[in-house]
Amino acid sequence: MLQQILRDLYVTPEILTELDEVQKQSLFCKMREEQVRRWRVWDDECSKTPKNVITAPVKQKKKKSVSFMKGVDGEPWVWVMGEHEDDMSIGQIIQQEAIEKARQLAECEAEALRQQLIECITPNCEEDIYCSVDALQKKQIKPPTPAIVKSNYKIGHYQHQSNKYNVIDTNNVLNELNQRNATKMVAAKVAQWERRLTEERTCEILQNIQSKQLQAAKEAEEAEMKHEQLWKEQERKAKEAEQQIREIARKAREEHRLTTRNCETEPAYSSVVPGVPPGKQAVVDWFQKSEIPKRAGLDQLDQIQPYFHGLISRAEAECLLQNQPIGAFLVRLSEKLWGYAISYKTKDKCKHYLVSAANNYSFLGSNQVEHKSLGDLINYYKDCPLTGGEKLIQPCSRDDDSAVRELFAGKIG
Repeated sequence: MLQQILRDLYVTPEILTELDEVQKQSLFCKMREEQVRRWRVWDDECSKTPKNVITAPVKQKKKKSVSFMKGVDGEPWVWVMGEHEDDMSIGQIIQQEAIEKARQLAECEAEALRQQLIECITPNCEEDIYCSVDALQKKQIKPPTPAIVKSNYKIGHYQHQSNKYNVIDTNNVLNELNQRNATKMVAAKVAQWERRLTEERTCEILQNIQSKQLQAAKEAEEAEMKHEQLWKEQERKAKEAEQQIREIARKAREEHRLTTRNCETEPAYSSVVPGVPPGKQAVVDWFQKSEIPKRAGLDQLDQIQPYFHGLISRAEAECLLQNQPIGAFLVRLSEKLWGYAISYKTKDKCKHYLVSAANNYSFLGSNQVEHKSLGDLINYYKDCPLTGGEKLIQPCSRDDDSAVRELFAGKIG
């Protein structure tokens, strides 16, 4: 069994439960020594390089580097947004961006209106817009009937509703230009009118953008509240599901305890695992074929030893030793390895020692004394202490011999 553990470097949890602390430490030391030995063998194999093999030089990749701009103090120059007195806050930056966007949109609208005004006043000559009023009168250009120049400007969901700048009367424009200053160029008046339009439209578009921002912030807040409520609901459902799972697990454990209160059965192991019995029947067959001929569990008169209890579980052994004095022990067949288990009553609890019967009889672990028979091992530890310092003092007698006698059926008289 020890060779199997060292080969696989793995110990099953069932075997660990049967070992005391000293046995665990010695077993782990052995496993660690085996790991170190394997590593040294691997290192020696890697260090052996064939003489005929010439390794090509490895090209070194150019390492990428990053350089930082230095300040007056020689340290990397760092600028943290918002720390300088001239830095704008995030709100001011957003406000400035909104104003710039509104200004650009207003300029685009004014440019479109100016082009429509040019087409309305001088449909055949674009340069007439830059002539004086007298020149326009000398050319006797009959202004069109009040031309309605409609502009369809949509900024998001906003539609400019007033006819203040959407409807332009060219006669009124010409009359206004004649009344104020007939000597000035029409282009200057158009530019002044365009600037006034741009300023007012900028304010209107900015108000529209700000209202949209407020609406978006309100919608985001409402969405966050809905998300928070959804998250709380999911958390509540998750807690309820977890509570249901715990309740199901608790009921399953309770049913398991009720069904195994009188007779606790240990799990069977697959026959694929080497060194581990596949089941109880395999343990019984092994004992009858291999151990009874070796007089395991029998005395010199072919009588069953009082300490031998056959195939019982760990829980049953602890139950039998519960009312026994300190030093009481019993021997039982183990389902975790091809061998036995010695259950011993101490002051505080019951200890269990695994006995391997692969070749000779010895405790599981390293540097253990081997014995030719199970009886020799029991007699040896009656005089010599176990790993915990205890001695096998008093055998725990059986209340019912029927199960043990059935185990020896046909083999004893």
